[in-house]
Amino acid sequence: MKRIALFVLLIALFAIGATAIQVSSPSIGGESQDRVANIATTFTITNNNTGVMSGITVSFGSGAEQSKYALSYSGIPQSLAAGAQAVISINGTIPLDHPAVDSSDLKEKALKIGTVTVSGTVNNAAETAVADVFMQAVNQLKIKKVRIECGDKTQSLDSGDRVKNLKPGESCSMEIQVENNFDDDDRNNQKIGDIAFDSIDVRVDSSNSDIDVDEDDSLDDLDADDEDAVNVDLDIDEEADDGTISLDIRVSGRDENGALHGEQMDVKLEVNRLTHDVQLRRIDLSPSVVSSCDATNVKVTVNVLNQGKRDEDEAAVEVSIPELKFTKKVENIELDRDESTTVSVDVPIAKGAKEGVLRVDVNSFFDSIAPSNSGSVDLIVEACEEEIIEEPVVNKTTSVVIPQTQPVVVPPGQAQAAPKKDSSFSDSKAYVALLAVLSLLIAIVIIGLVVLLVRKKN
Repeated sequence: MKRIALFVLLIALFAIGATAIQVSSPSIGGESQDRVANIATTFTITNNNTGVMSGITVSFGSGAEQSKYALSYSGIPQSLAAGAQAVISINGTIPLDHPAVDSSDLKEKALKIGTVTVSGTVNNAAETAVADVFMQAVNQLKIKKVRIECGDKTQSLDSGDRVKNLKPGESCSMEIQVENNFDDDDRNNQKIGDIAFDSIDVRVDSSNSDIDVDEDDSLDDLDADDEDAVNVDLDIDEEADDGTISLDIRVSGRDENGALHGEQMDVKLEVNRLTHDVQLRRIDLSPSVVSSCDATNVKVTVNVLNQGKRDEDEAAVEVSIPELKFTKKVENIELDRDESTTVSVDVPIAKGAKEGVLRVDVNSFFDSIAPSNSGSVDLIVEACEEEIIEEPVVNKTTSVVIPQTQPVVVPPGQAQAAPKKDSSFSDSKAYVALLAVLSLLIAIVIIGLVVLLVRKKN
């Protein structure tokens, strides 16, 4: 019993000694604080002793004493009465390379830079207390927006949001928009504006292997007051179980001064398996283009997958072409969970079938008659063109008939008439006389001109 009492007494004495001096932790800056000099804050010293504390001193250590922080203090009292408090002022500089976020989780917070030690004397006994010193600067690299697209569904996401009703085998695309919030103007050349990020890392990590995520991406040269985006592909495994999968989105980068900035957010993807889900994974036509000239067959091949929660003993696949009034159903298909199989159906195409694009509808069922999923493909029927028969080429020879001139037979004793000659005006005497008259007139005109010229000179 005495040992227990002594142990309790020692614990009480230790507790009293441990709390004889209390020192609060000073924090310099804040979530909107630029990286500049002369930032002030305070911390408190409390004397929990029963006597007066004197000879009080303050010192910085464990990194806080570094010159880049330029920490100084003022307002230390000469003594501190029992139970009294004193508020001490601190002034310091937030370095240009001071991180805005914790590197482990990219959370904006005041980060420890060292310690402050307060010492004094109480009743001739030395008393000492130590507290951490914190510093915080503004974070300028943020996730502006996250948008995810899965099939025909698009959703904008904030941290903590959920994307519901996703199916195994579904593929999604995620766009992550990033912004540099530094001002594009560096005021007073303080190096707190017009700051770029040379490289920004973008990571998306999944909490479950059922989600396959693209490799990490990056952005380069993001200037002040600018934004950019990356796209990440997400594939849900075809055998993924029901449940919620967390995605950890991390964006981080160091600015031109070496300070770490960034942001982290979590979103949830909810994978939901239906009780019965006979998926149509692929529909193929062979051939996909036919001619109406001749009767033919088209093979429709369908790959189906059981993505439901249960095994299926009576799954079915139906193929129909409304324009041809064709329907055929393959029944009693057995599919275990996550098992796939292939079903083929031959479709007859009659000669002279109507040309055009024919829709081939495919439907899946469970329990033979309960609809599950549907899909369609196009079959092209081309018009029948008449065959053109080419006639053989025959070489033809063109004959030219030249009429023969019959000789003129002259009876005996009769002279043959001379052939008649055609005469022209230029061969007549009148033409010669006309030329003579014209020549005389020209000569008279020339003589007249000469006489006129001679008179003008005289």
